[in-house]
Amino acid sequence: MARIALVSVTLNAVNPMTQYFQEKDPEIKVVNYLDSVLLEKVRKDGGIRDESMKRMFDMLATACADGADAVLLTCTIFSPYAPLFSGLLSKPVICPDRAMLEEVASRPGKTAILCTFSGTVETTRNLYYDCRSKLGRERSVDMIVLDEAYEAAGRGDFETHDRIIRKKAMEIDEEYDQIVLAQISMARAAKGVSLHHAKLYTSPDSAYEAIRRAIAKEKEITIMTETH
Repeated sequence: MARIALVSVTLNAVNPMTQYFQEKDPEIKVVNYLDSVLLEKVRKDGGIRDESMKRMFDMLATACADGADAVLLTCTIFSPYAPLFSGLLSKPVICPDRAMLEEVASRPGKTAILCTFSGTVETTRNLYYDCRSKLGRERSVDMIVLDEAYEAAGRGDFETHDRIIRKKAMEIDEEYDQIVLAQISMARAAKGVSLHHAKLYTSPDSAYEAIRRAIAKEKEITIMTETH
C-alpha cells in the first residue's frame, strides 16, 4: 500500500483531495499535514518570507521522515519551489496544479484559468507560462478570479462556492478550448459542470497520475540500486 502525504495550508484543499484518493484508489493511504496559519501569514507578509518557507519545509521534511512514499504539496503559492524541495528531500514532492498545467499547456486552442483566491493568480499564470515556454508555445492565457466564491467558502457556504464556479465555467464554455479550475478546493464543483465545447481540467486527476509515476520511478531507482 502506497503512503501519500498531503501537505496543506487550508482544509478547503484537504477534504476534496483526501476524498478523491479514497474513491480513486483504496490501496493508497493518505496522511494529512496541515498548517492553517501559514496562508494567513503569507498574505499578511505580502508574500513568502524566510519564516513561512521554514514552516513549509518543516512540514515536508516531517512527512518524508514519517514514511511517505511521495508528498503532495497542495498549496499553489508554494508550487514554484516543488522541484527544489524534491531535490533536498528523500521523496518526490508533487504539486497538483503543476501536473495539471503541464497537461493543459500541451493542448492547442484558447485557455481560461479560474481561481477563487486572487493570491494564486500570479503564481498560476507564471507556472502555466513556464510550461508553455518549455514546449515552445505562445505564452497566452486568460485568468478569471471568482472573489465571491472565495468569500462563500470562507463562510462555510460551499454550495454557493460551487455554484459560482459552475456558472462561470458554463458561461464561457463556447469561448475557450480548455477551462482550468486552478485550486484543489474548486475540484468538487466540476461534478456539476456540463460543457459542450471546452474541456474541463481539475488538479486531483492530474495529481493522481503524477503521484503514480513518481512512486513507480522511485521503486525503479530502488531496484536498480539494490541490484548494483
